[in-house]
Amino acid sequence: MRIILICICIQFEETFVQLKSNYRLSVLSLVLAVTFPLNAALAQDTDAPSVDLGTMVVTASGFEQSIKQAPASISVITREELEQKSISSLTDALTDVPGVDVEASAGKTGGLNISIRGMPSDYTLVLIDGRRQNVAGNITPNGFGETSTSFLPPVNSIERIEVIRGPMSTLYGSDAMGGVVNIITRKVADKWHGSVTADTTFETNDAGDSRKLDLYLSGPIIKDRLGLTLRGSKFKRDASEMEPTGDHGGAIISSRGPNPVEADIHSLGARLTLTPNRNHDFWFDIESSRQKYDNSQAQLGTIGVRGYTEEQRFNQDQYTLAHTGRFSFGTLDSSIMYSTRETLGRTIPEGTPGKAPGGHRELEANNLVIDTKLTSLIGNHMLTVGGQFWEAEMKDGVAPAPYEHTQYALFAEDEWQITNSFAATFGLRYDHHDMFGSHVSPRAYAVWNVNDNWILKGGGSRGYKTPRLDQLTPGINGFRGQGTIPTIGTPTLKPETSTNFEIGAIYDSNNGFMVGVTAFHNDFKDRISSGNQVLNCSWEGAENRPGCVDHGYWPNVDFYDQTINVDKATTQGIELVTAIDITDALTLTANYTYLDSEQKSGPNEGQPLSDASKHAVNARLNWIVDEKLNTWVRGSYRSPRYRSDEHVRNQLGNYKSYATVDIGAAYKITKNVTVSASINNLFDKDFLEYASYTDSRGNQAYGPLYTNMKTGRNFWLSMNAQF
Repeated sequence: MRIILICICIQFEETFVQLKSNYRLSVLSLVLAVTFPLNAALAQDTDAPSVDLGTMVVTASGFEQSIKQAPASISVITREELEQKSISSLTDALTDVPGVDVEASAGKTGGLNISIRGMPSDYTLVLIDGRRQNVAGNITPNGFGETSTSFLPPVNSIERIEVIRGPMSTLYGSDAMGGVVNIITRKVADKWHGSVTADTTFETNDAGDSRKLDLYLSGPIIKDRLGLTLRGSKFKRDASEMEPTGDHGGAIISSRGPNPVEADIHSLGARLTLTPNRNHDFWFDIESSRQKYDNSQAQLGTIGVRGYTEEQRFNQDQYTLAHTGRFSFGTLDSSIMYSTRETLGRTIPEGTPGKAPGGHRELEANNLVIDTKLTSLIGNHMLTVGGQFWEAEMKDGVAPAPYEHTQYALFAEDEWQITNSFAATFGLRYDHHDMFGSHVSPRAYAVWNVNDNWILKGGGSRGYKTPRLDQLTPGINGFRGQGTIPTIGTPTLKPETSTNFEIGAIYDSNNGFMVGVTAFHNDFKDRISSGNQVLNCSWEGAENRPGCVDHGYWPNVDFYDQTINVDKATTQGIELVTAIDITDALTLTANYTYLDSEQKSGPNEGQPLSDASKHAVNARLNWIVDEKLNTWVRGSYRSPRYRSDEHVRNQLGNYKSYATVDIGAAYKITKNVTVSASINNLFDKDFLEYASYTDSRGNQAYGPLYTNMKTGRNFWLSMNAQF
């Protein structure tokens, strides 16, 4: 791997020249106000009156600004909110975010995927402190992609999570077609402190109980110069043994997702920070995560030459070196990140040329990402310019050689404060990929503070997603059908692209009432789809047929499965959010999402792009009883989900709608000890219901009425101690 040297100009200054801002800000926080002290932020003139900035965000523009002034549709989840629920993966944190769906069908390990505005989960880019977590190749084939959402820092170490709905490829490049989830961790503290959180969930319908422990410790080694953060988490889940209800005919709920197996997940991390003076910060971060799932009874996949061993493991190690320099001309942020992610427990399928059947199948992705970005205020223009270098390698034991690619990007964005009340953002990104060439992603957005109560905002942007490394490489790149159907790559694949337009309005009474509405439309084209059947020249049933291809000796394989650019689709909808201070102690927050999607071409023309609900509602009533006790009640509703199997859909209909209610409370026993508890699915909604139908052969069969077989009533108990 090449060694890339970045020369970062470091200038020591006696005085940091603060950036001035004429931004007119009058906001009521959409959620609890938090501040992430990136010094690239706008600072108020010392002679100007004090202004309440409310909730601050960094993901929409790359620098800190008020959430209402941000040129994007964005939501924030604070640490306080995270600590009030059971969280074993990133999806658990996103359940109440408008426009985000995490309650569709489960992956094979029982985890869930993230869909933003109806886009499949592959089109959500996950960041930690602005650094990409998505890898370039598919090292979790055959339904294990949801394991990526379990590579999550301990909740105690998270400051907040920012969620952007809509393409953000101008700033963040590939994969940000549906949106971006940025997990922002806590800064190293200037005084030693720490916290320990232990929680457990008790299930009532034979779902597996779970336990979790989070540790966090942070403080200075040398005051104002050298600091250290240590963090860790441990999660264990028992195997589920849920049984169907209704007309099930003795059907068994699959352990490949709906009835998840025993799981063991843990992570350890550390961050060392160096501040030589007030204008420069350096930090080095290391994180190691491990996931283990039981497959001793072939619950996740057939053991042996069909592709699996008795245990499935998913590992990740990540190393980051970063620098922030504050100069008179702006703030420079640079980082080098190297990550490796691997899957253990897969085997070589029978018939793979030159490979021993049942042997270890290596699945590993290595990524080197170098980012640099300069943010500078010049007059009424907040300019952001930067670049990215990305070198990726993927190894797959069924492929003849590793897959590799190199990609670099240059981008620029200008937030122009045209008047005190009107700002426009224009951005452009140029990417060059050594396999498919170049791509340009533009963005334009405007924010108008009409008066002290009204804000109008809207714009358009382009998003894109590069094909995976394995999809671009010719030859065998994987298998489906439990190791029976080889898949082959397509070097001529084009990037998938989307064009998004949105317009929104926010009304803030500045007296305890806020409401916002956003309408969006997204055109999606060149979607990469599998299912193109290519004839195999070595099939013993008809060798060397016209139009066949030769990828080795596969006498039992009639055809290969190949990915191609084929699909076009549209998604559109409306997002409505509101927050009401009913009294000083009683607050209501709610959101509603309407979503409509349709595939315009390809084998699934006319069908929805994903199985997301058309209507989704979340509401939460929070009551602060006194300084020690806080209580809440939460309700959610999801309309029916699309059932893709037409034959079954004609008899059972789409997957059913549902509504659930949760209640909870947090009590401060002492200043440093808090106990939290909740009852989830309070009314014990049954998601295990089955019904009978007649299959295509005329036989009686049975199928679920809900796409995601959620657990019944469960009890969550947590204790947090700070020291």
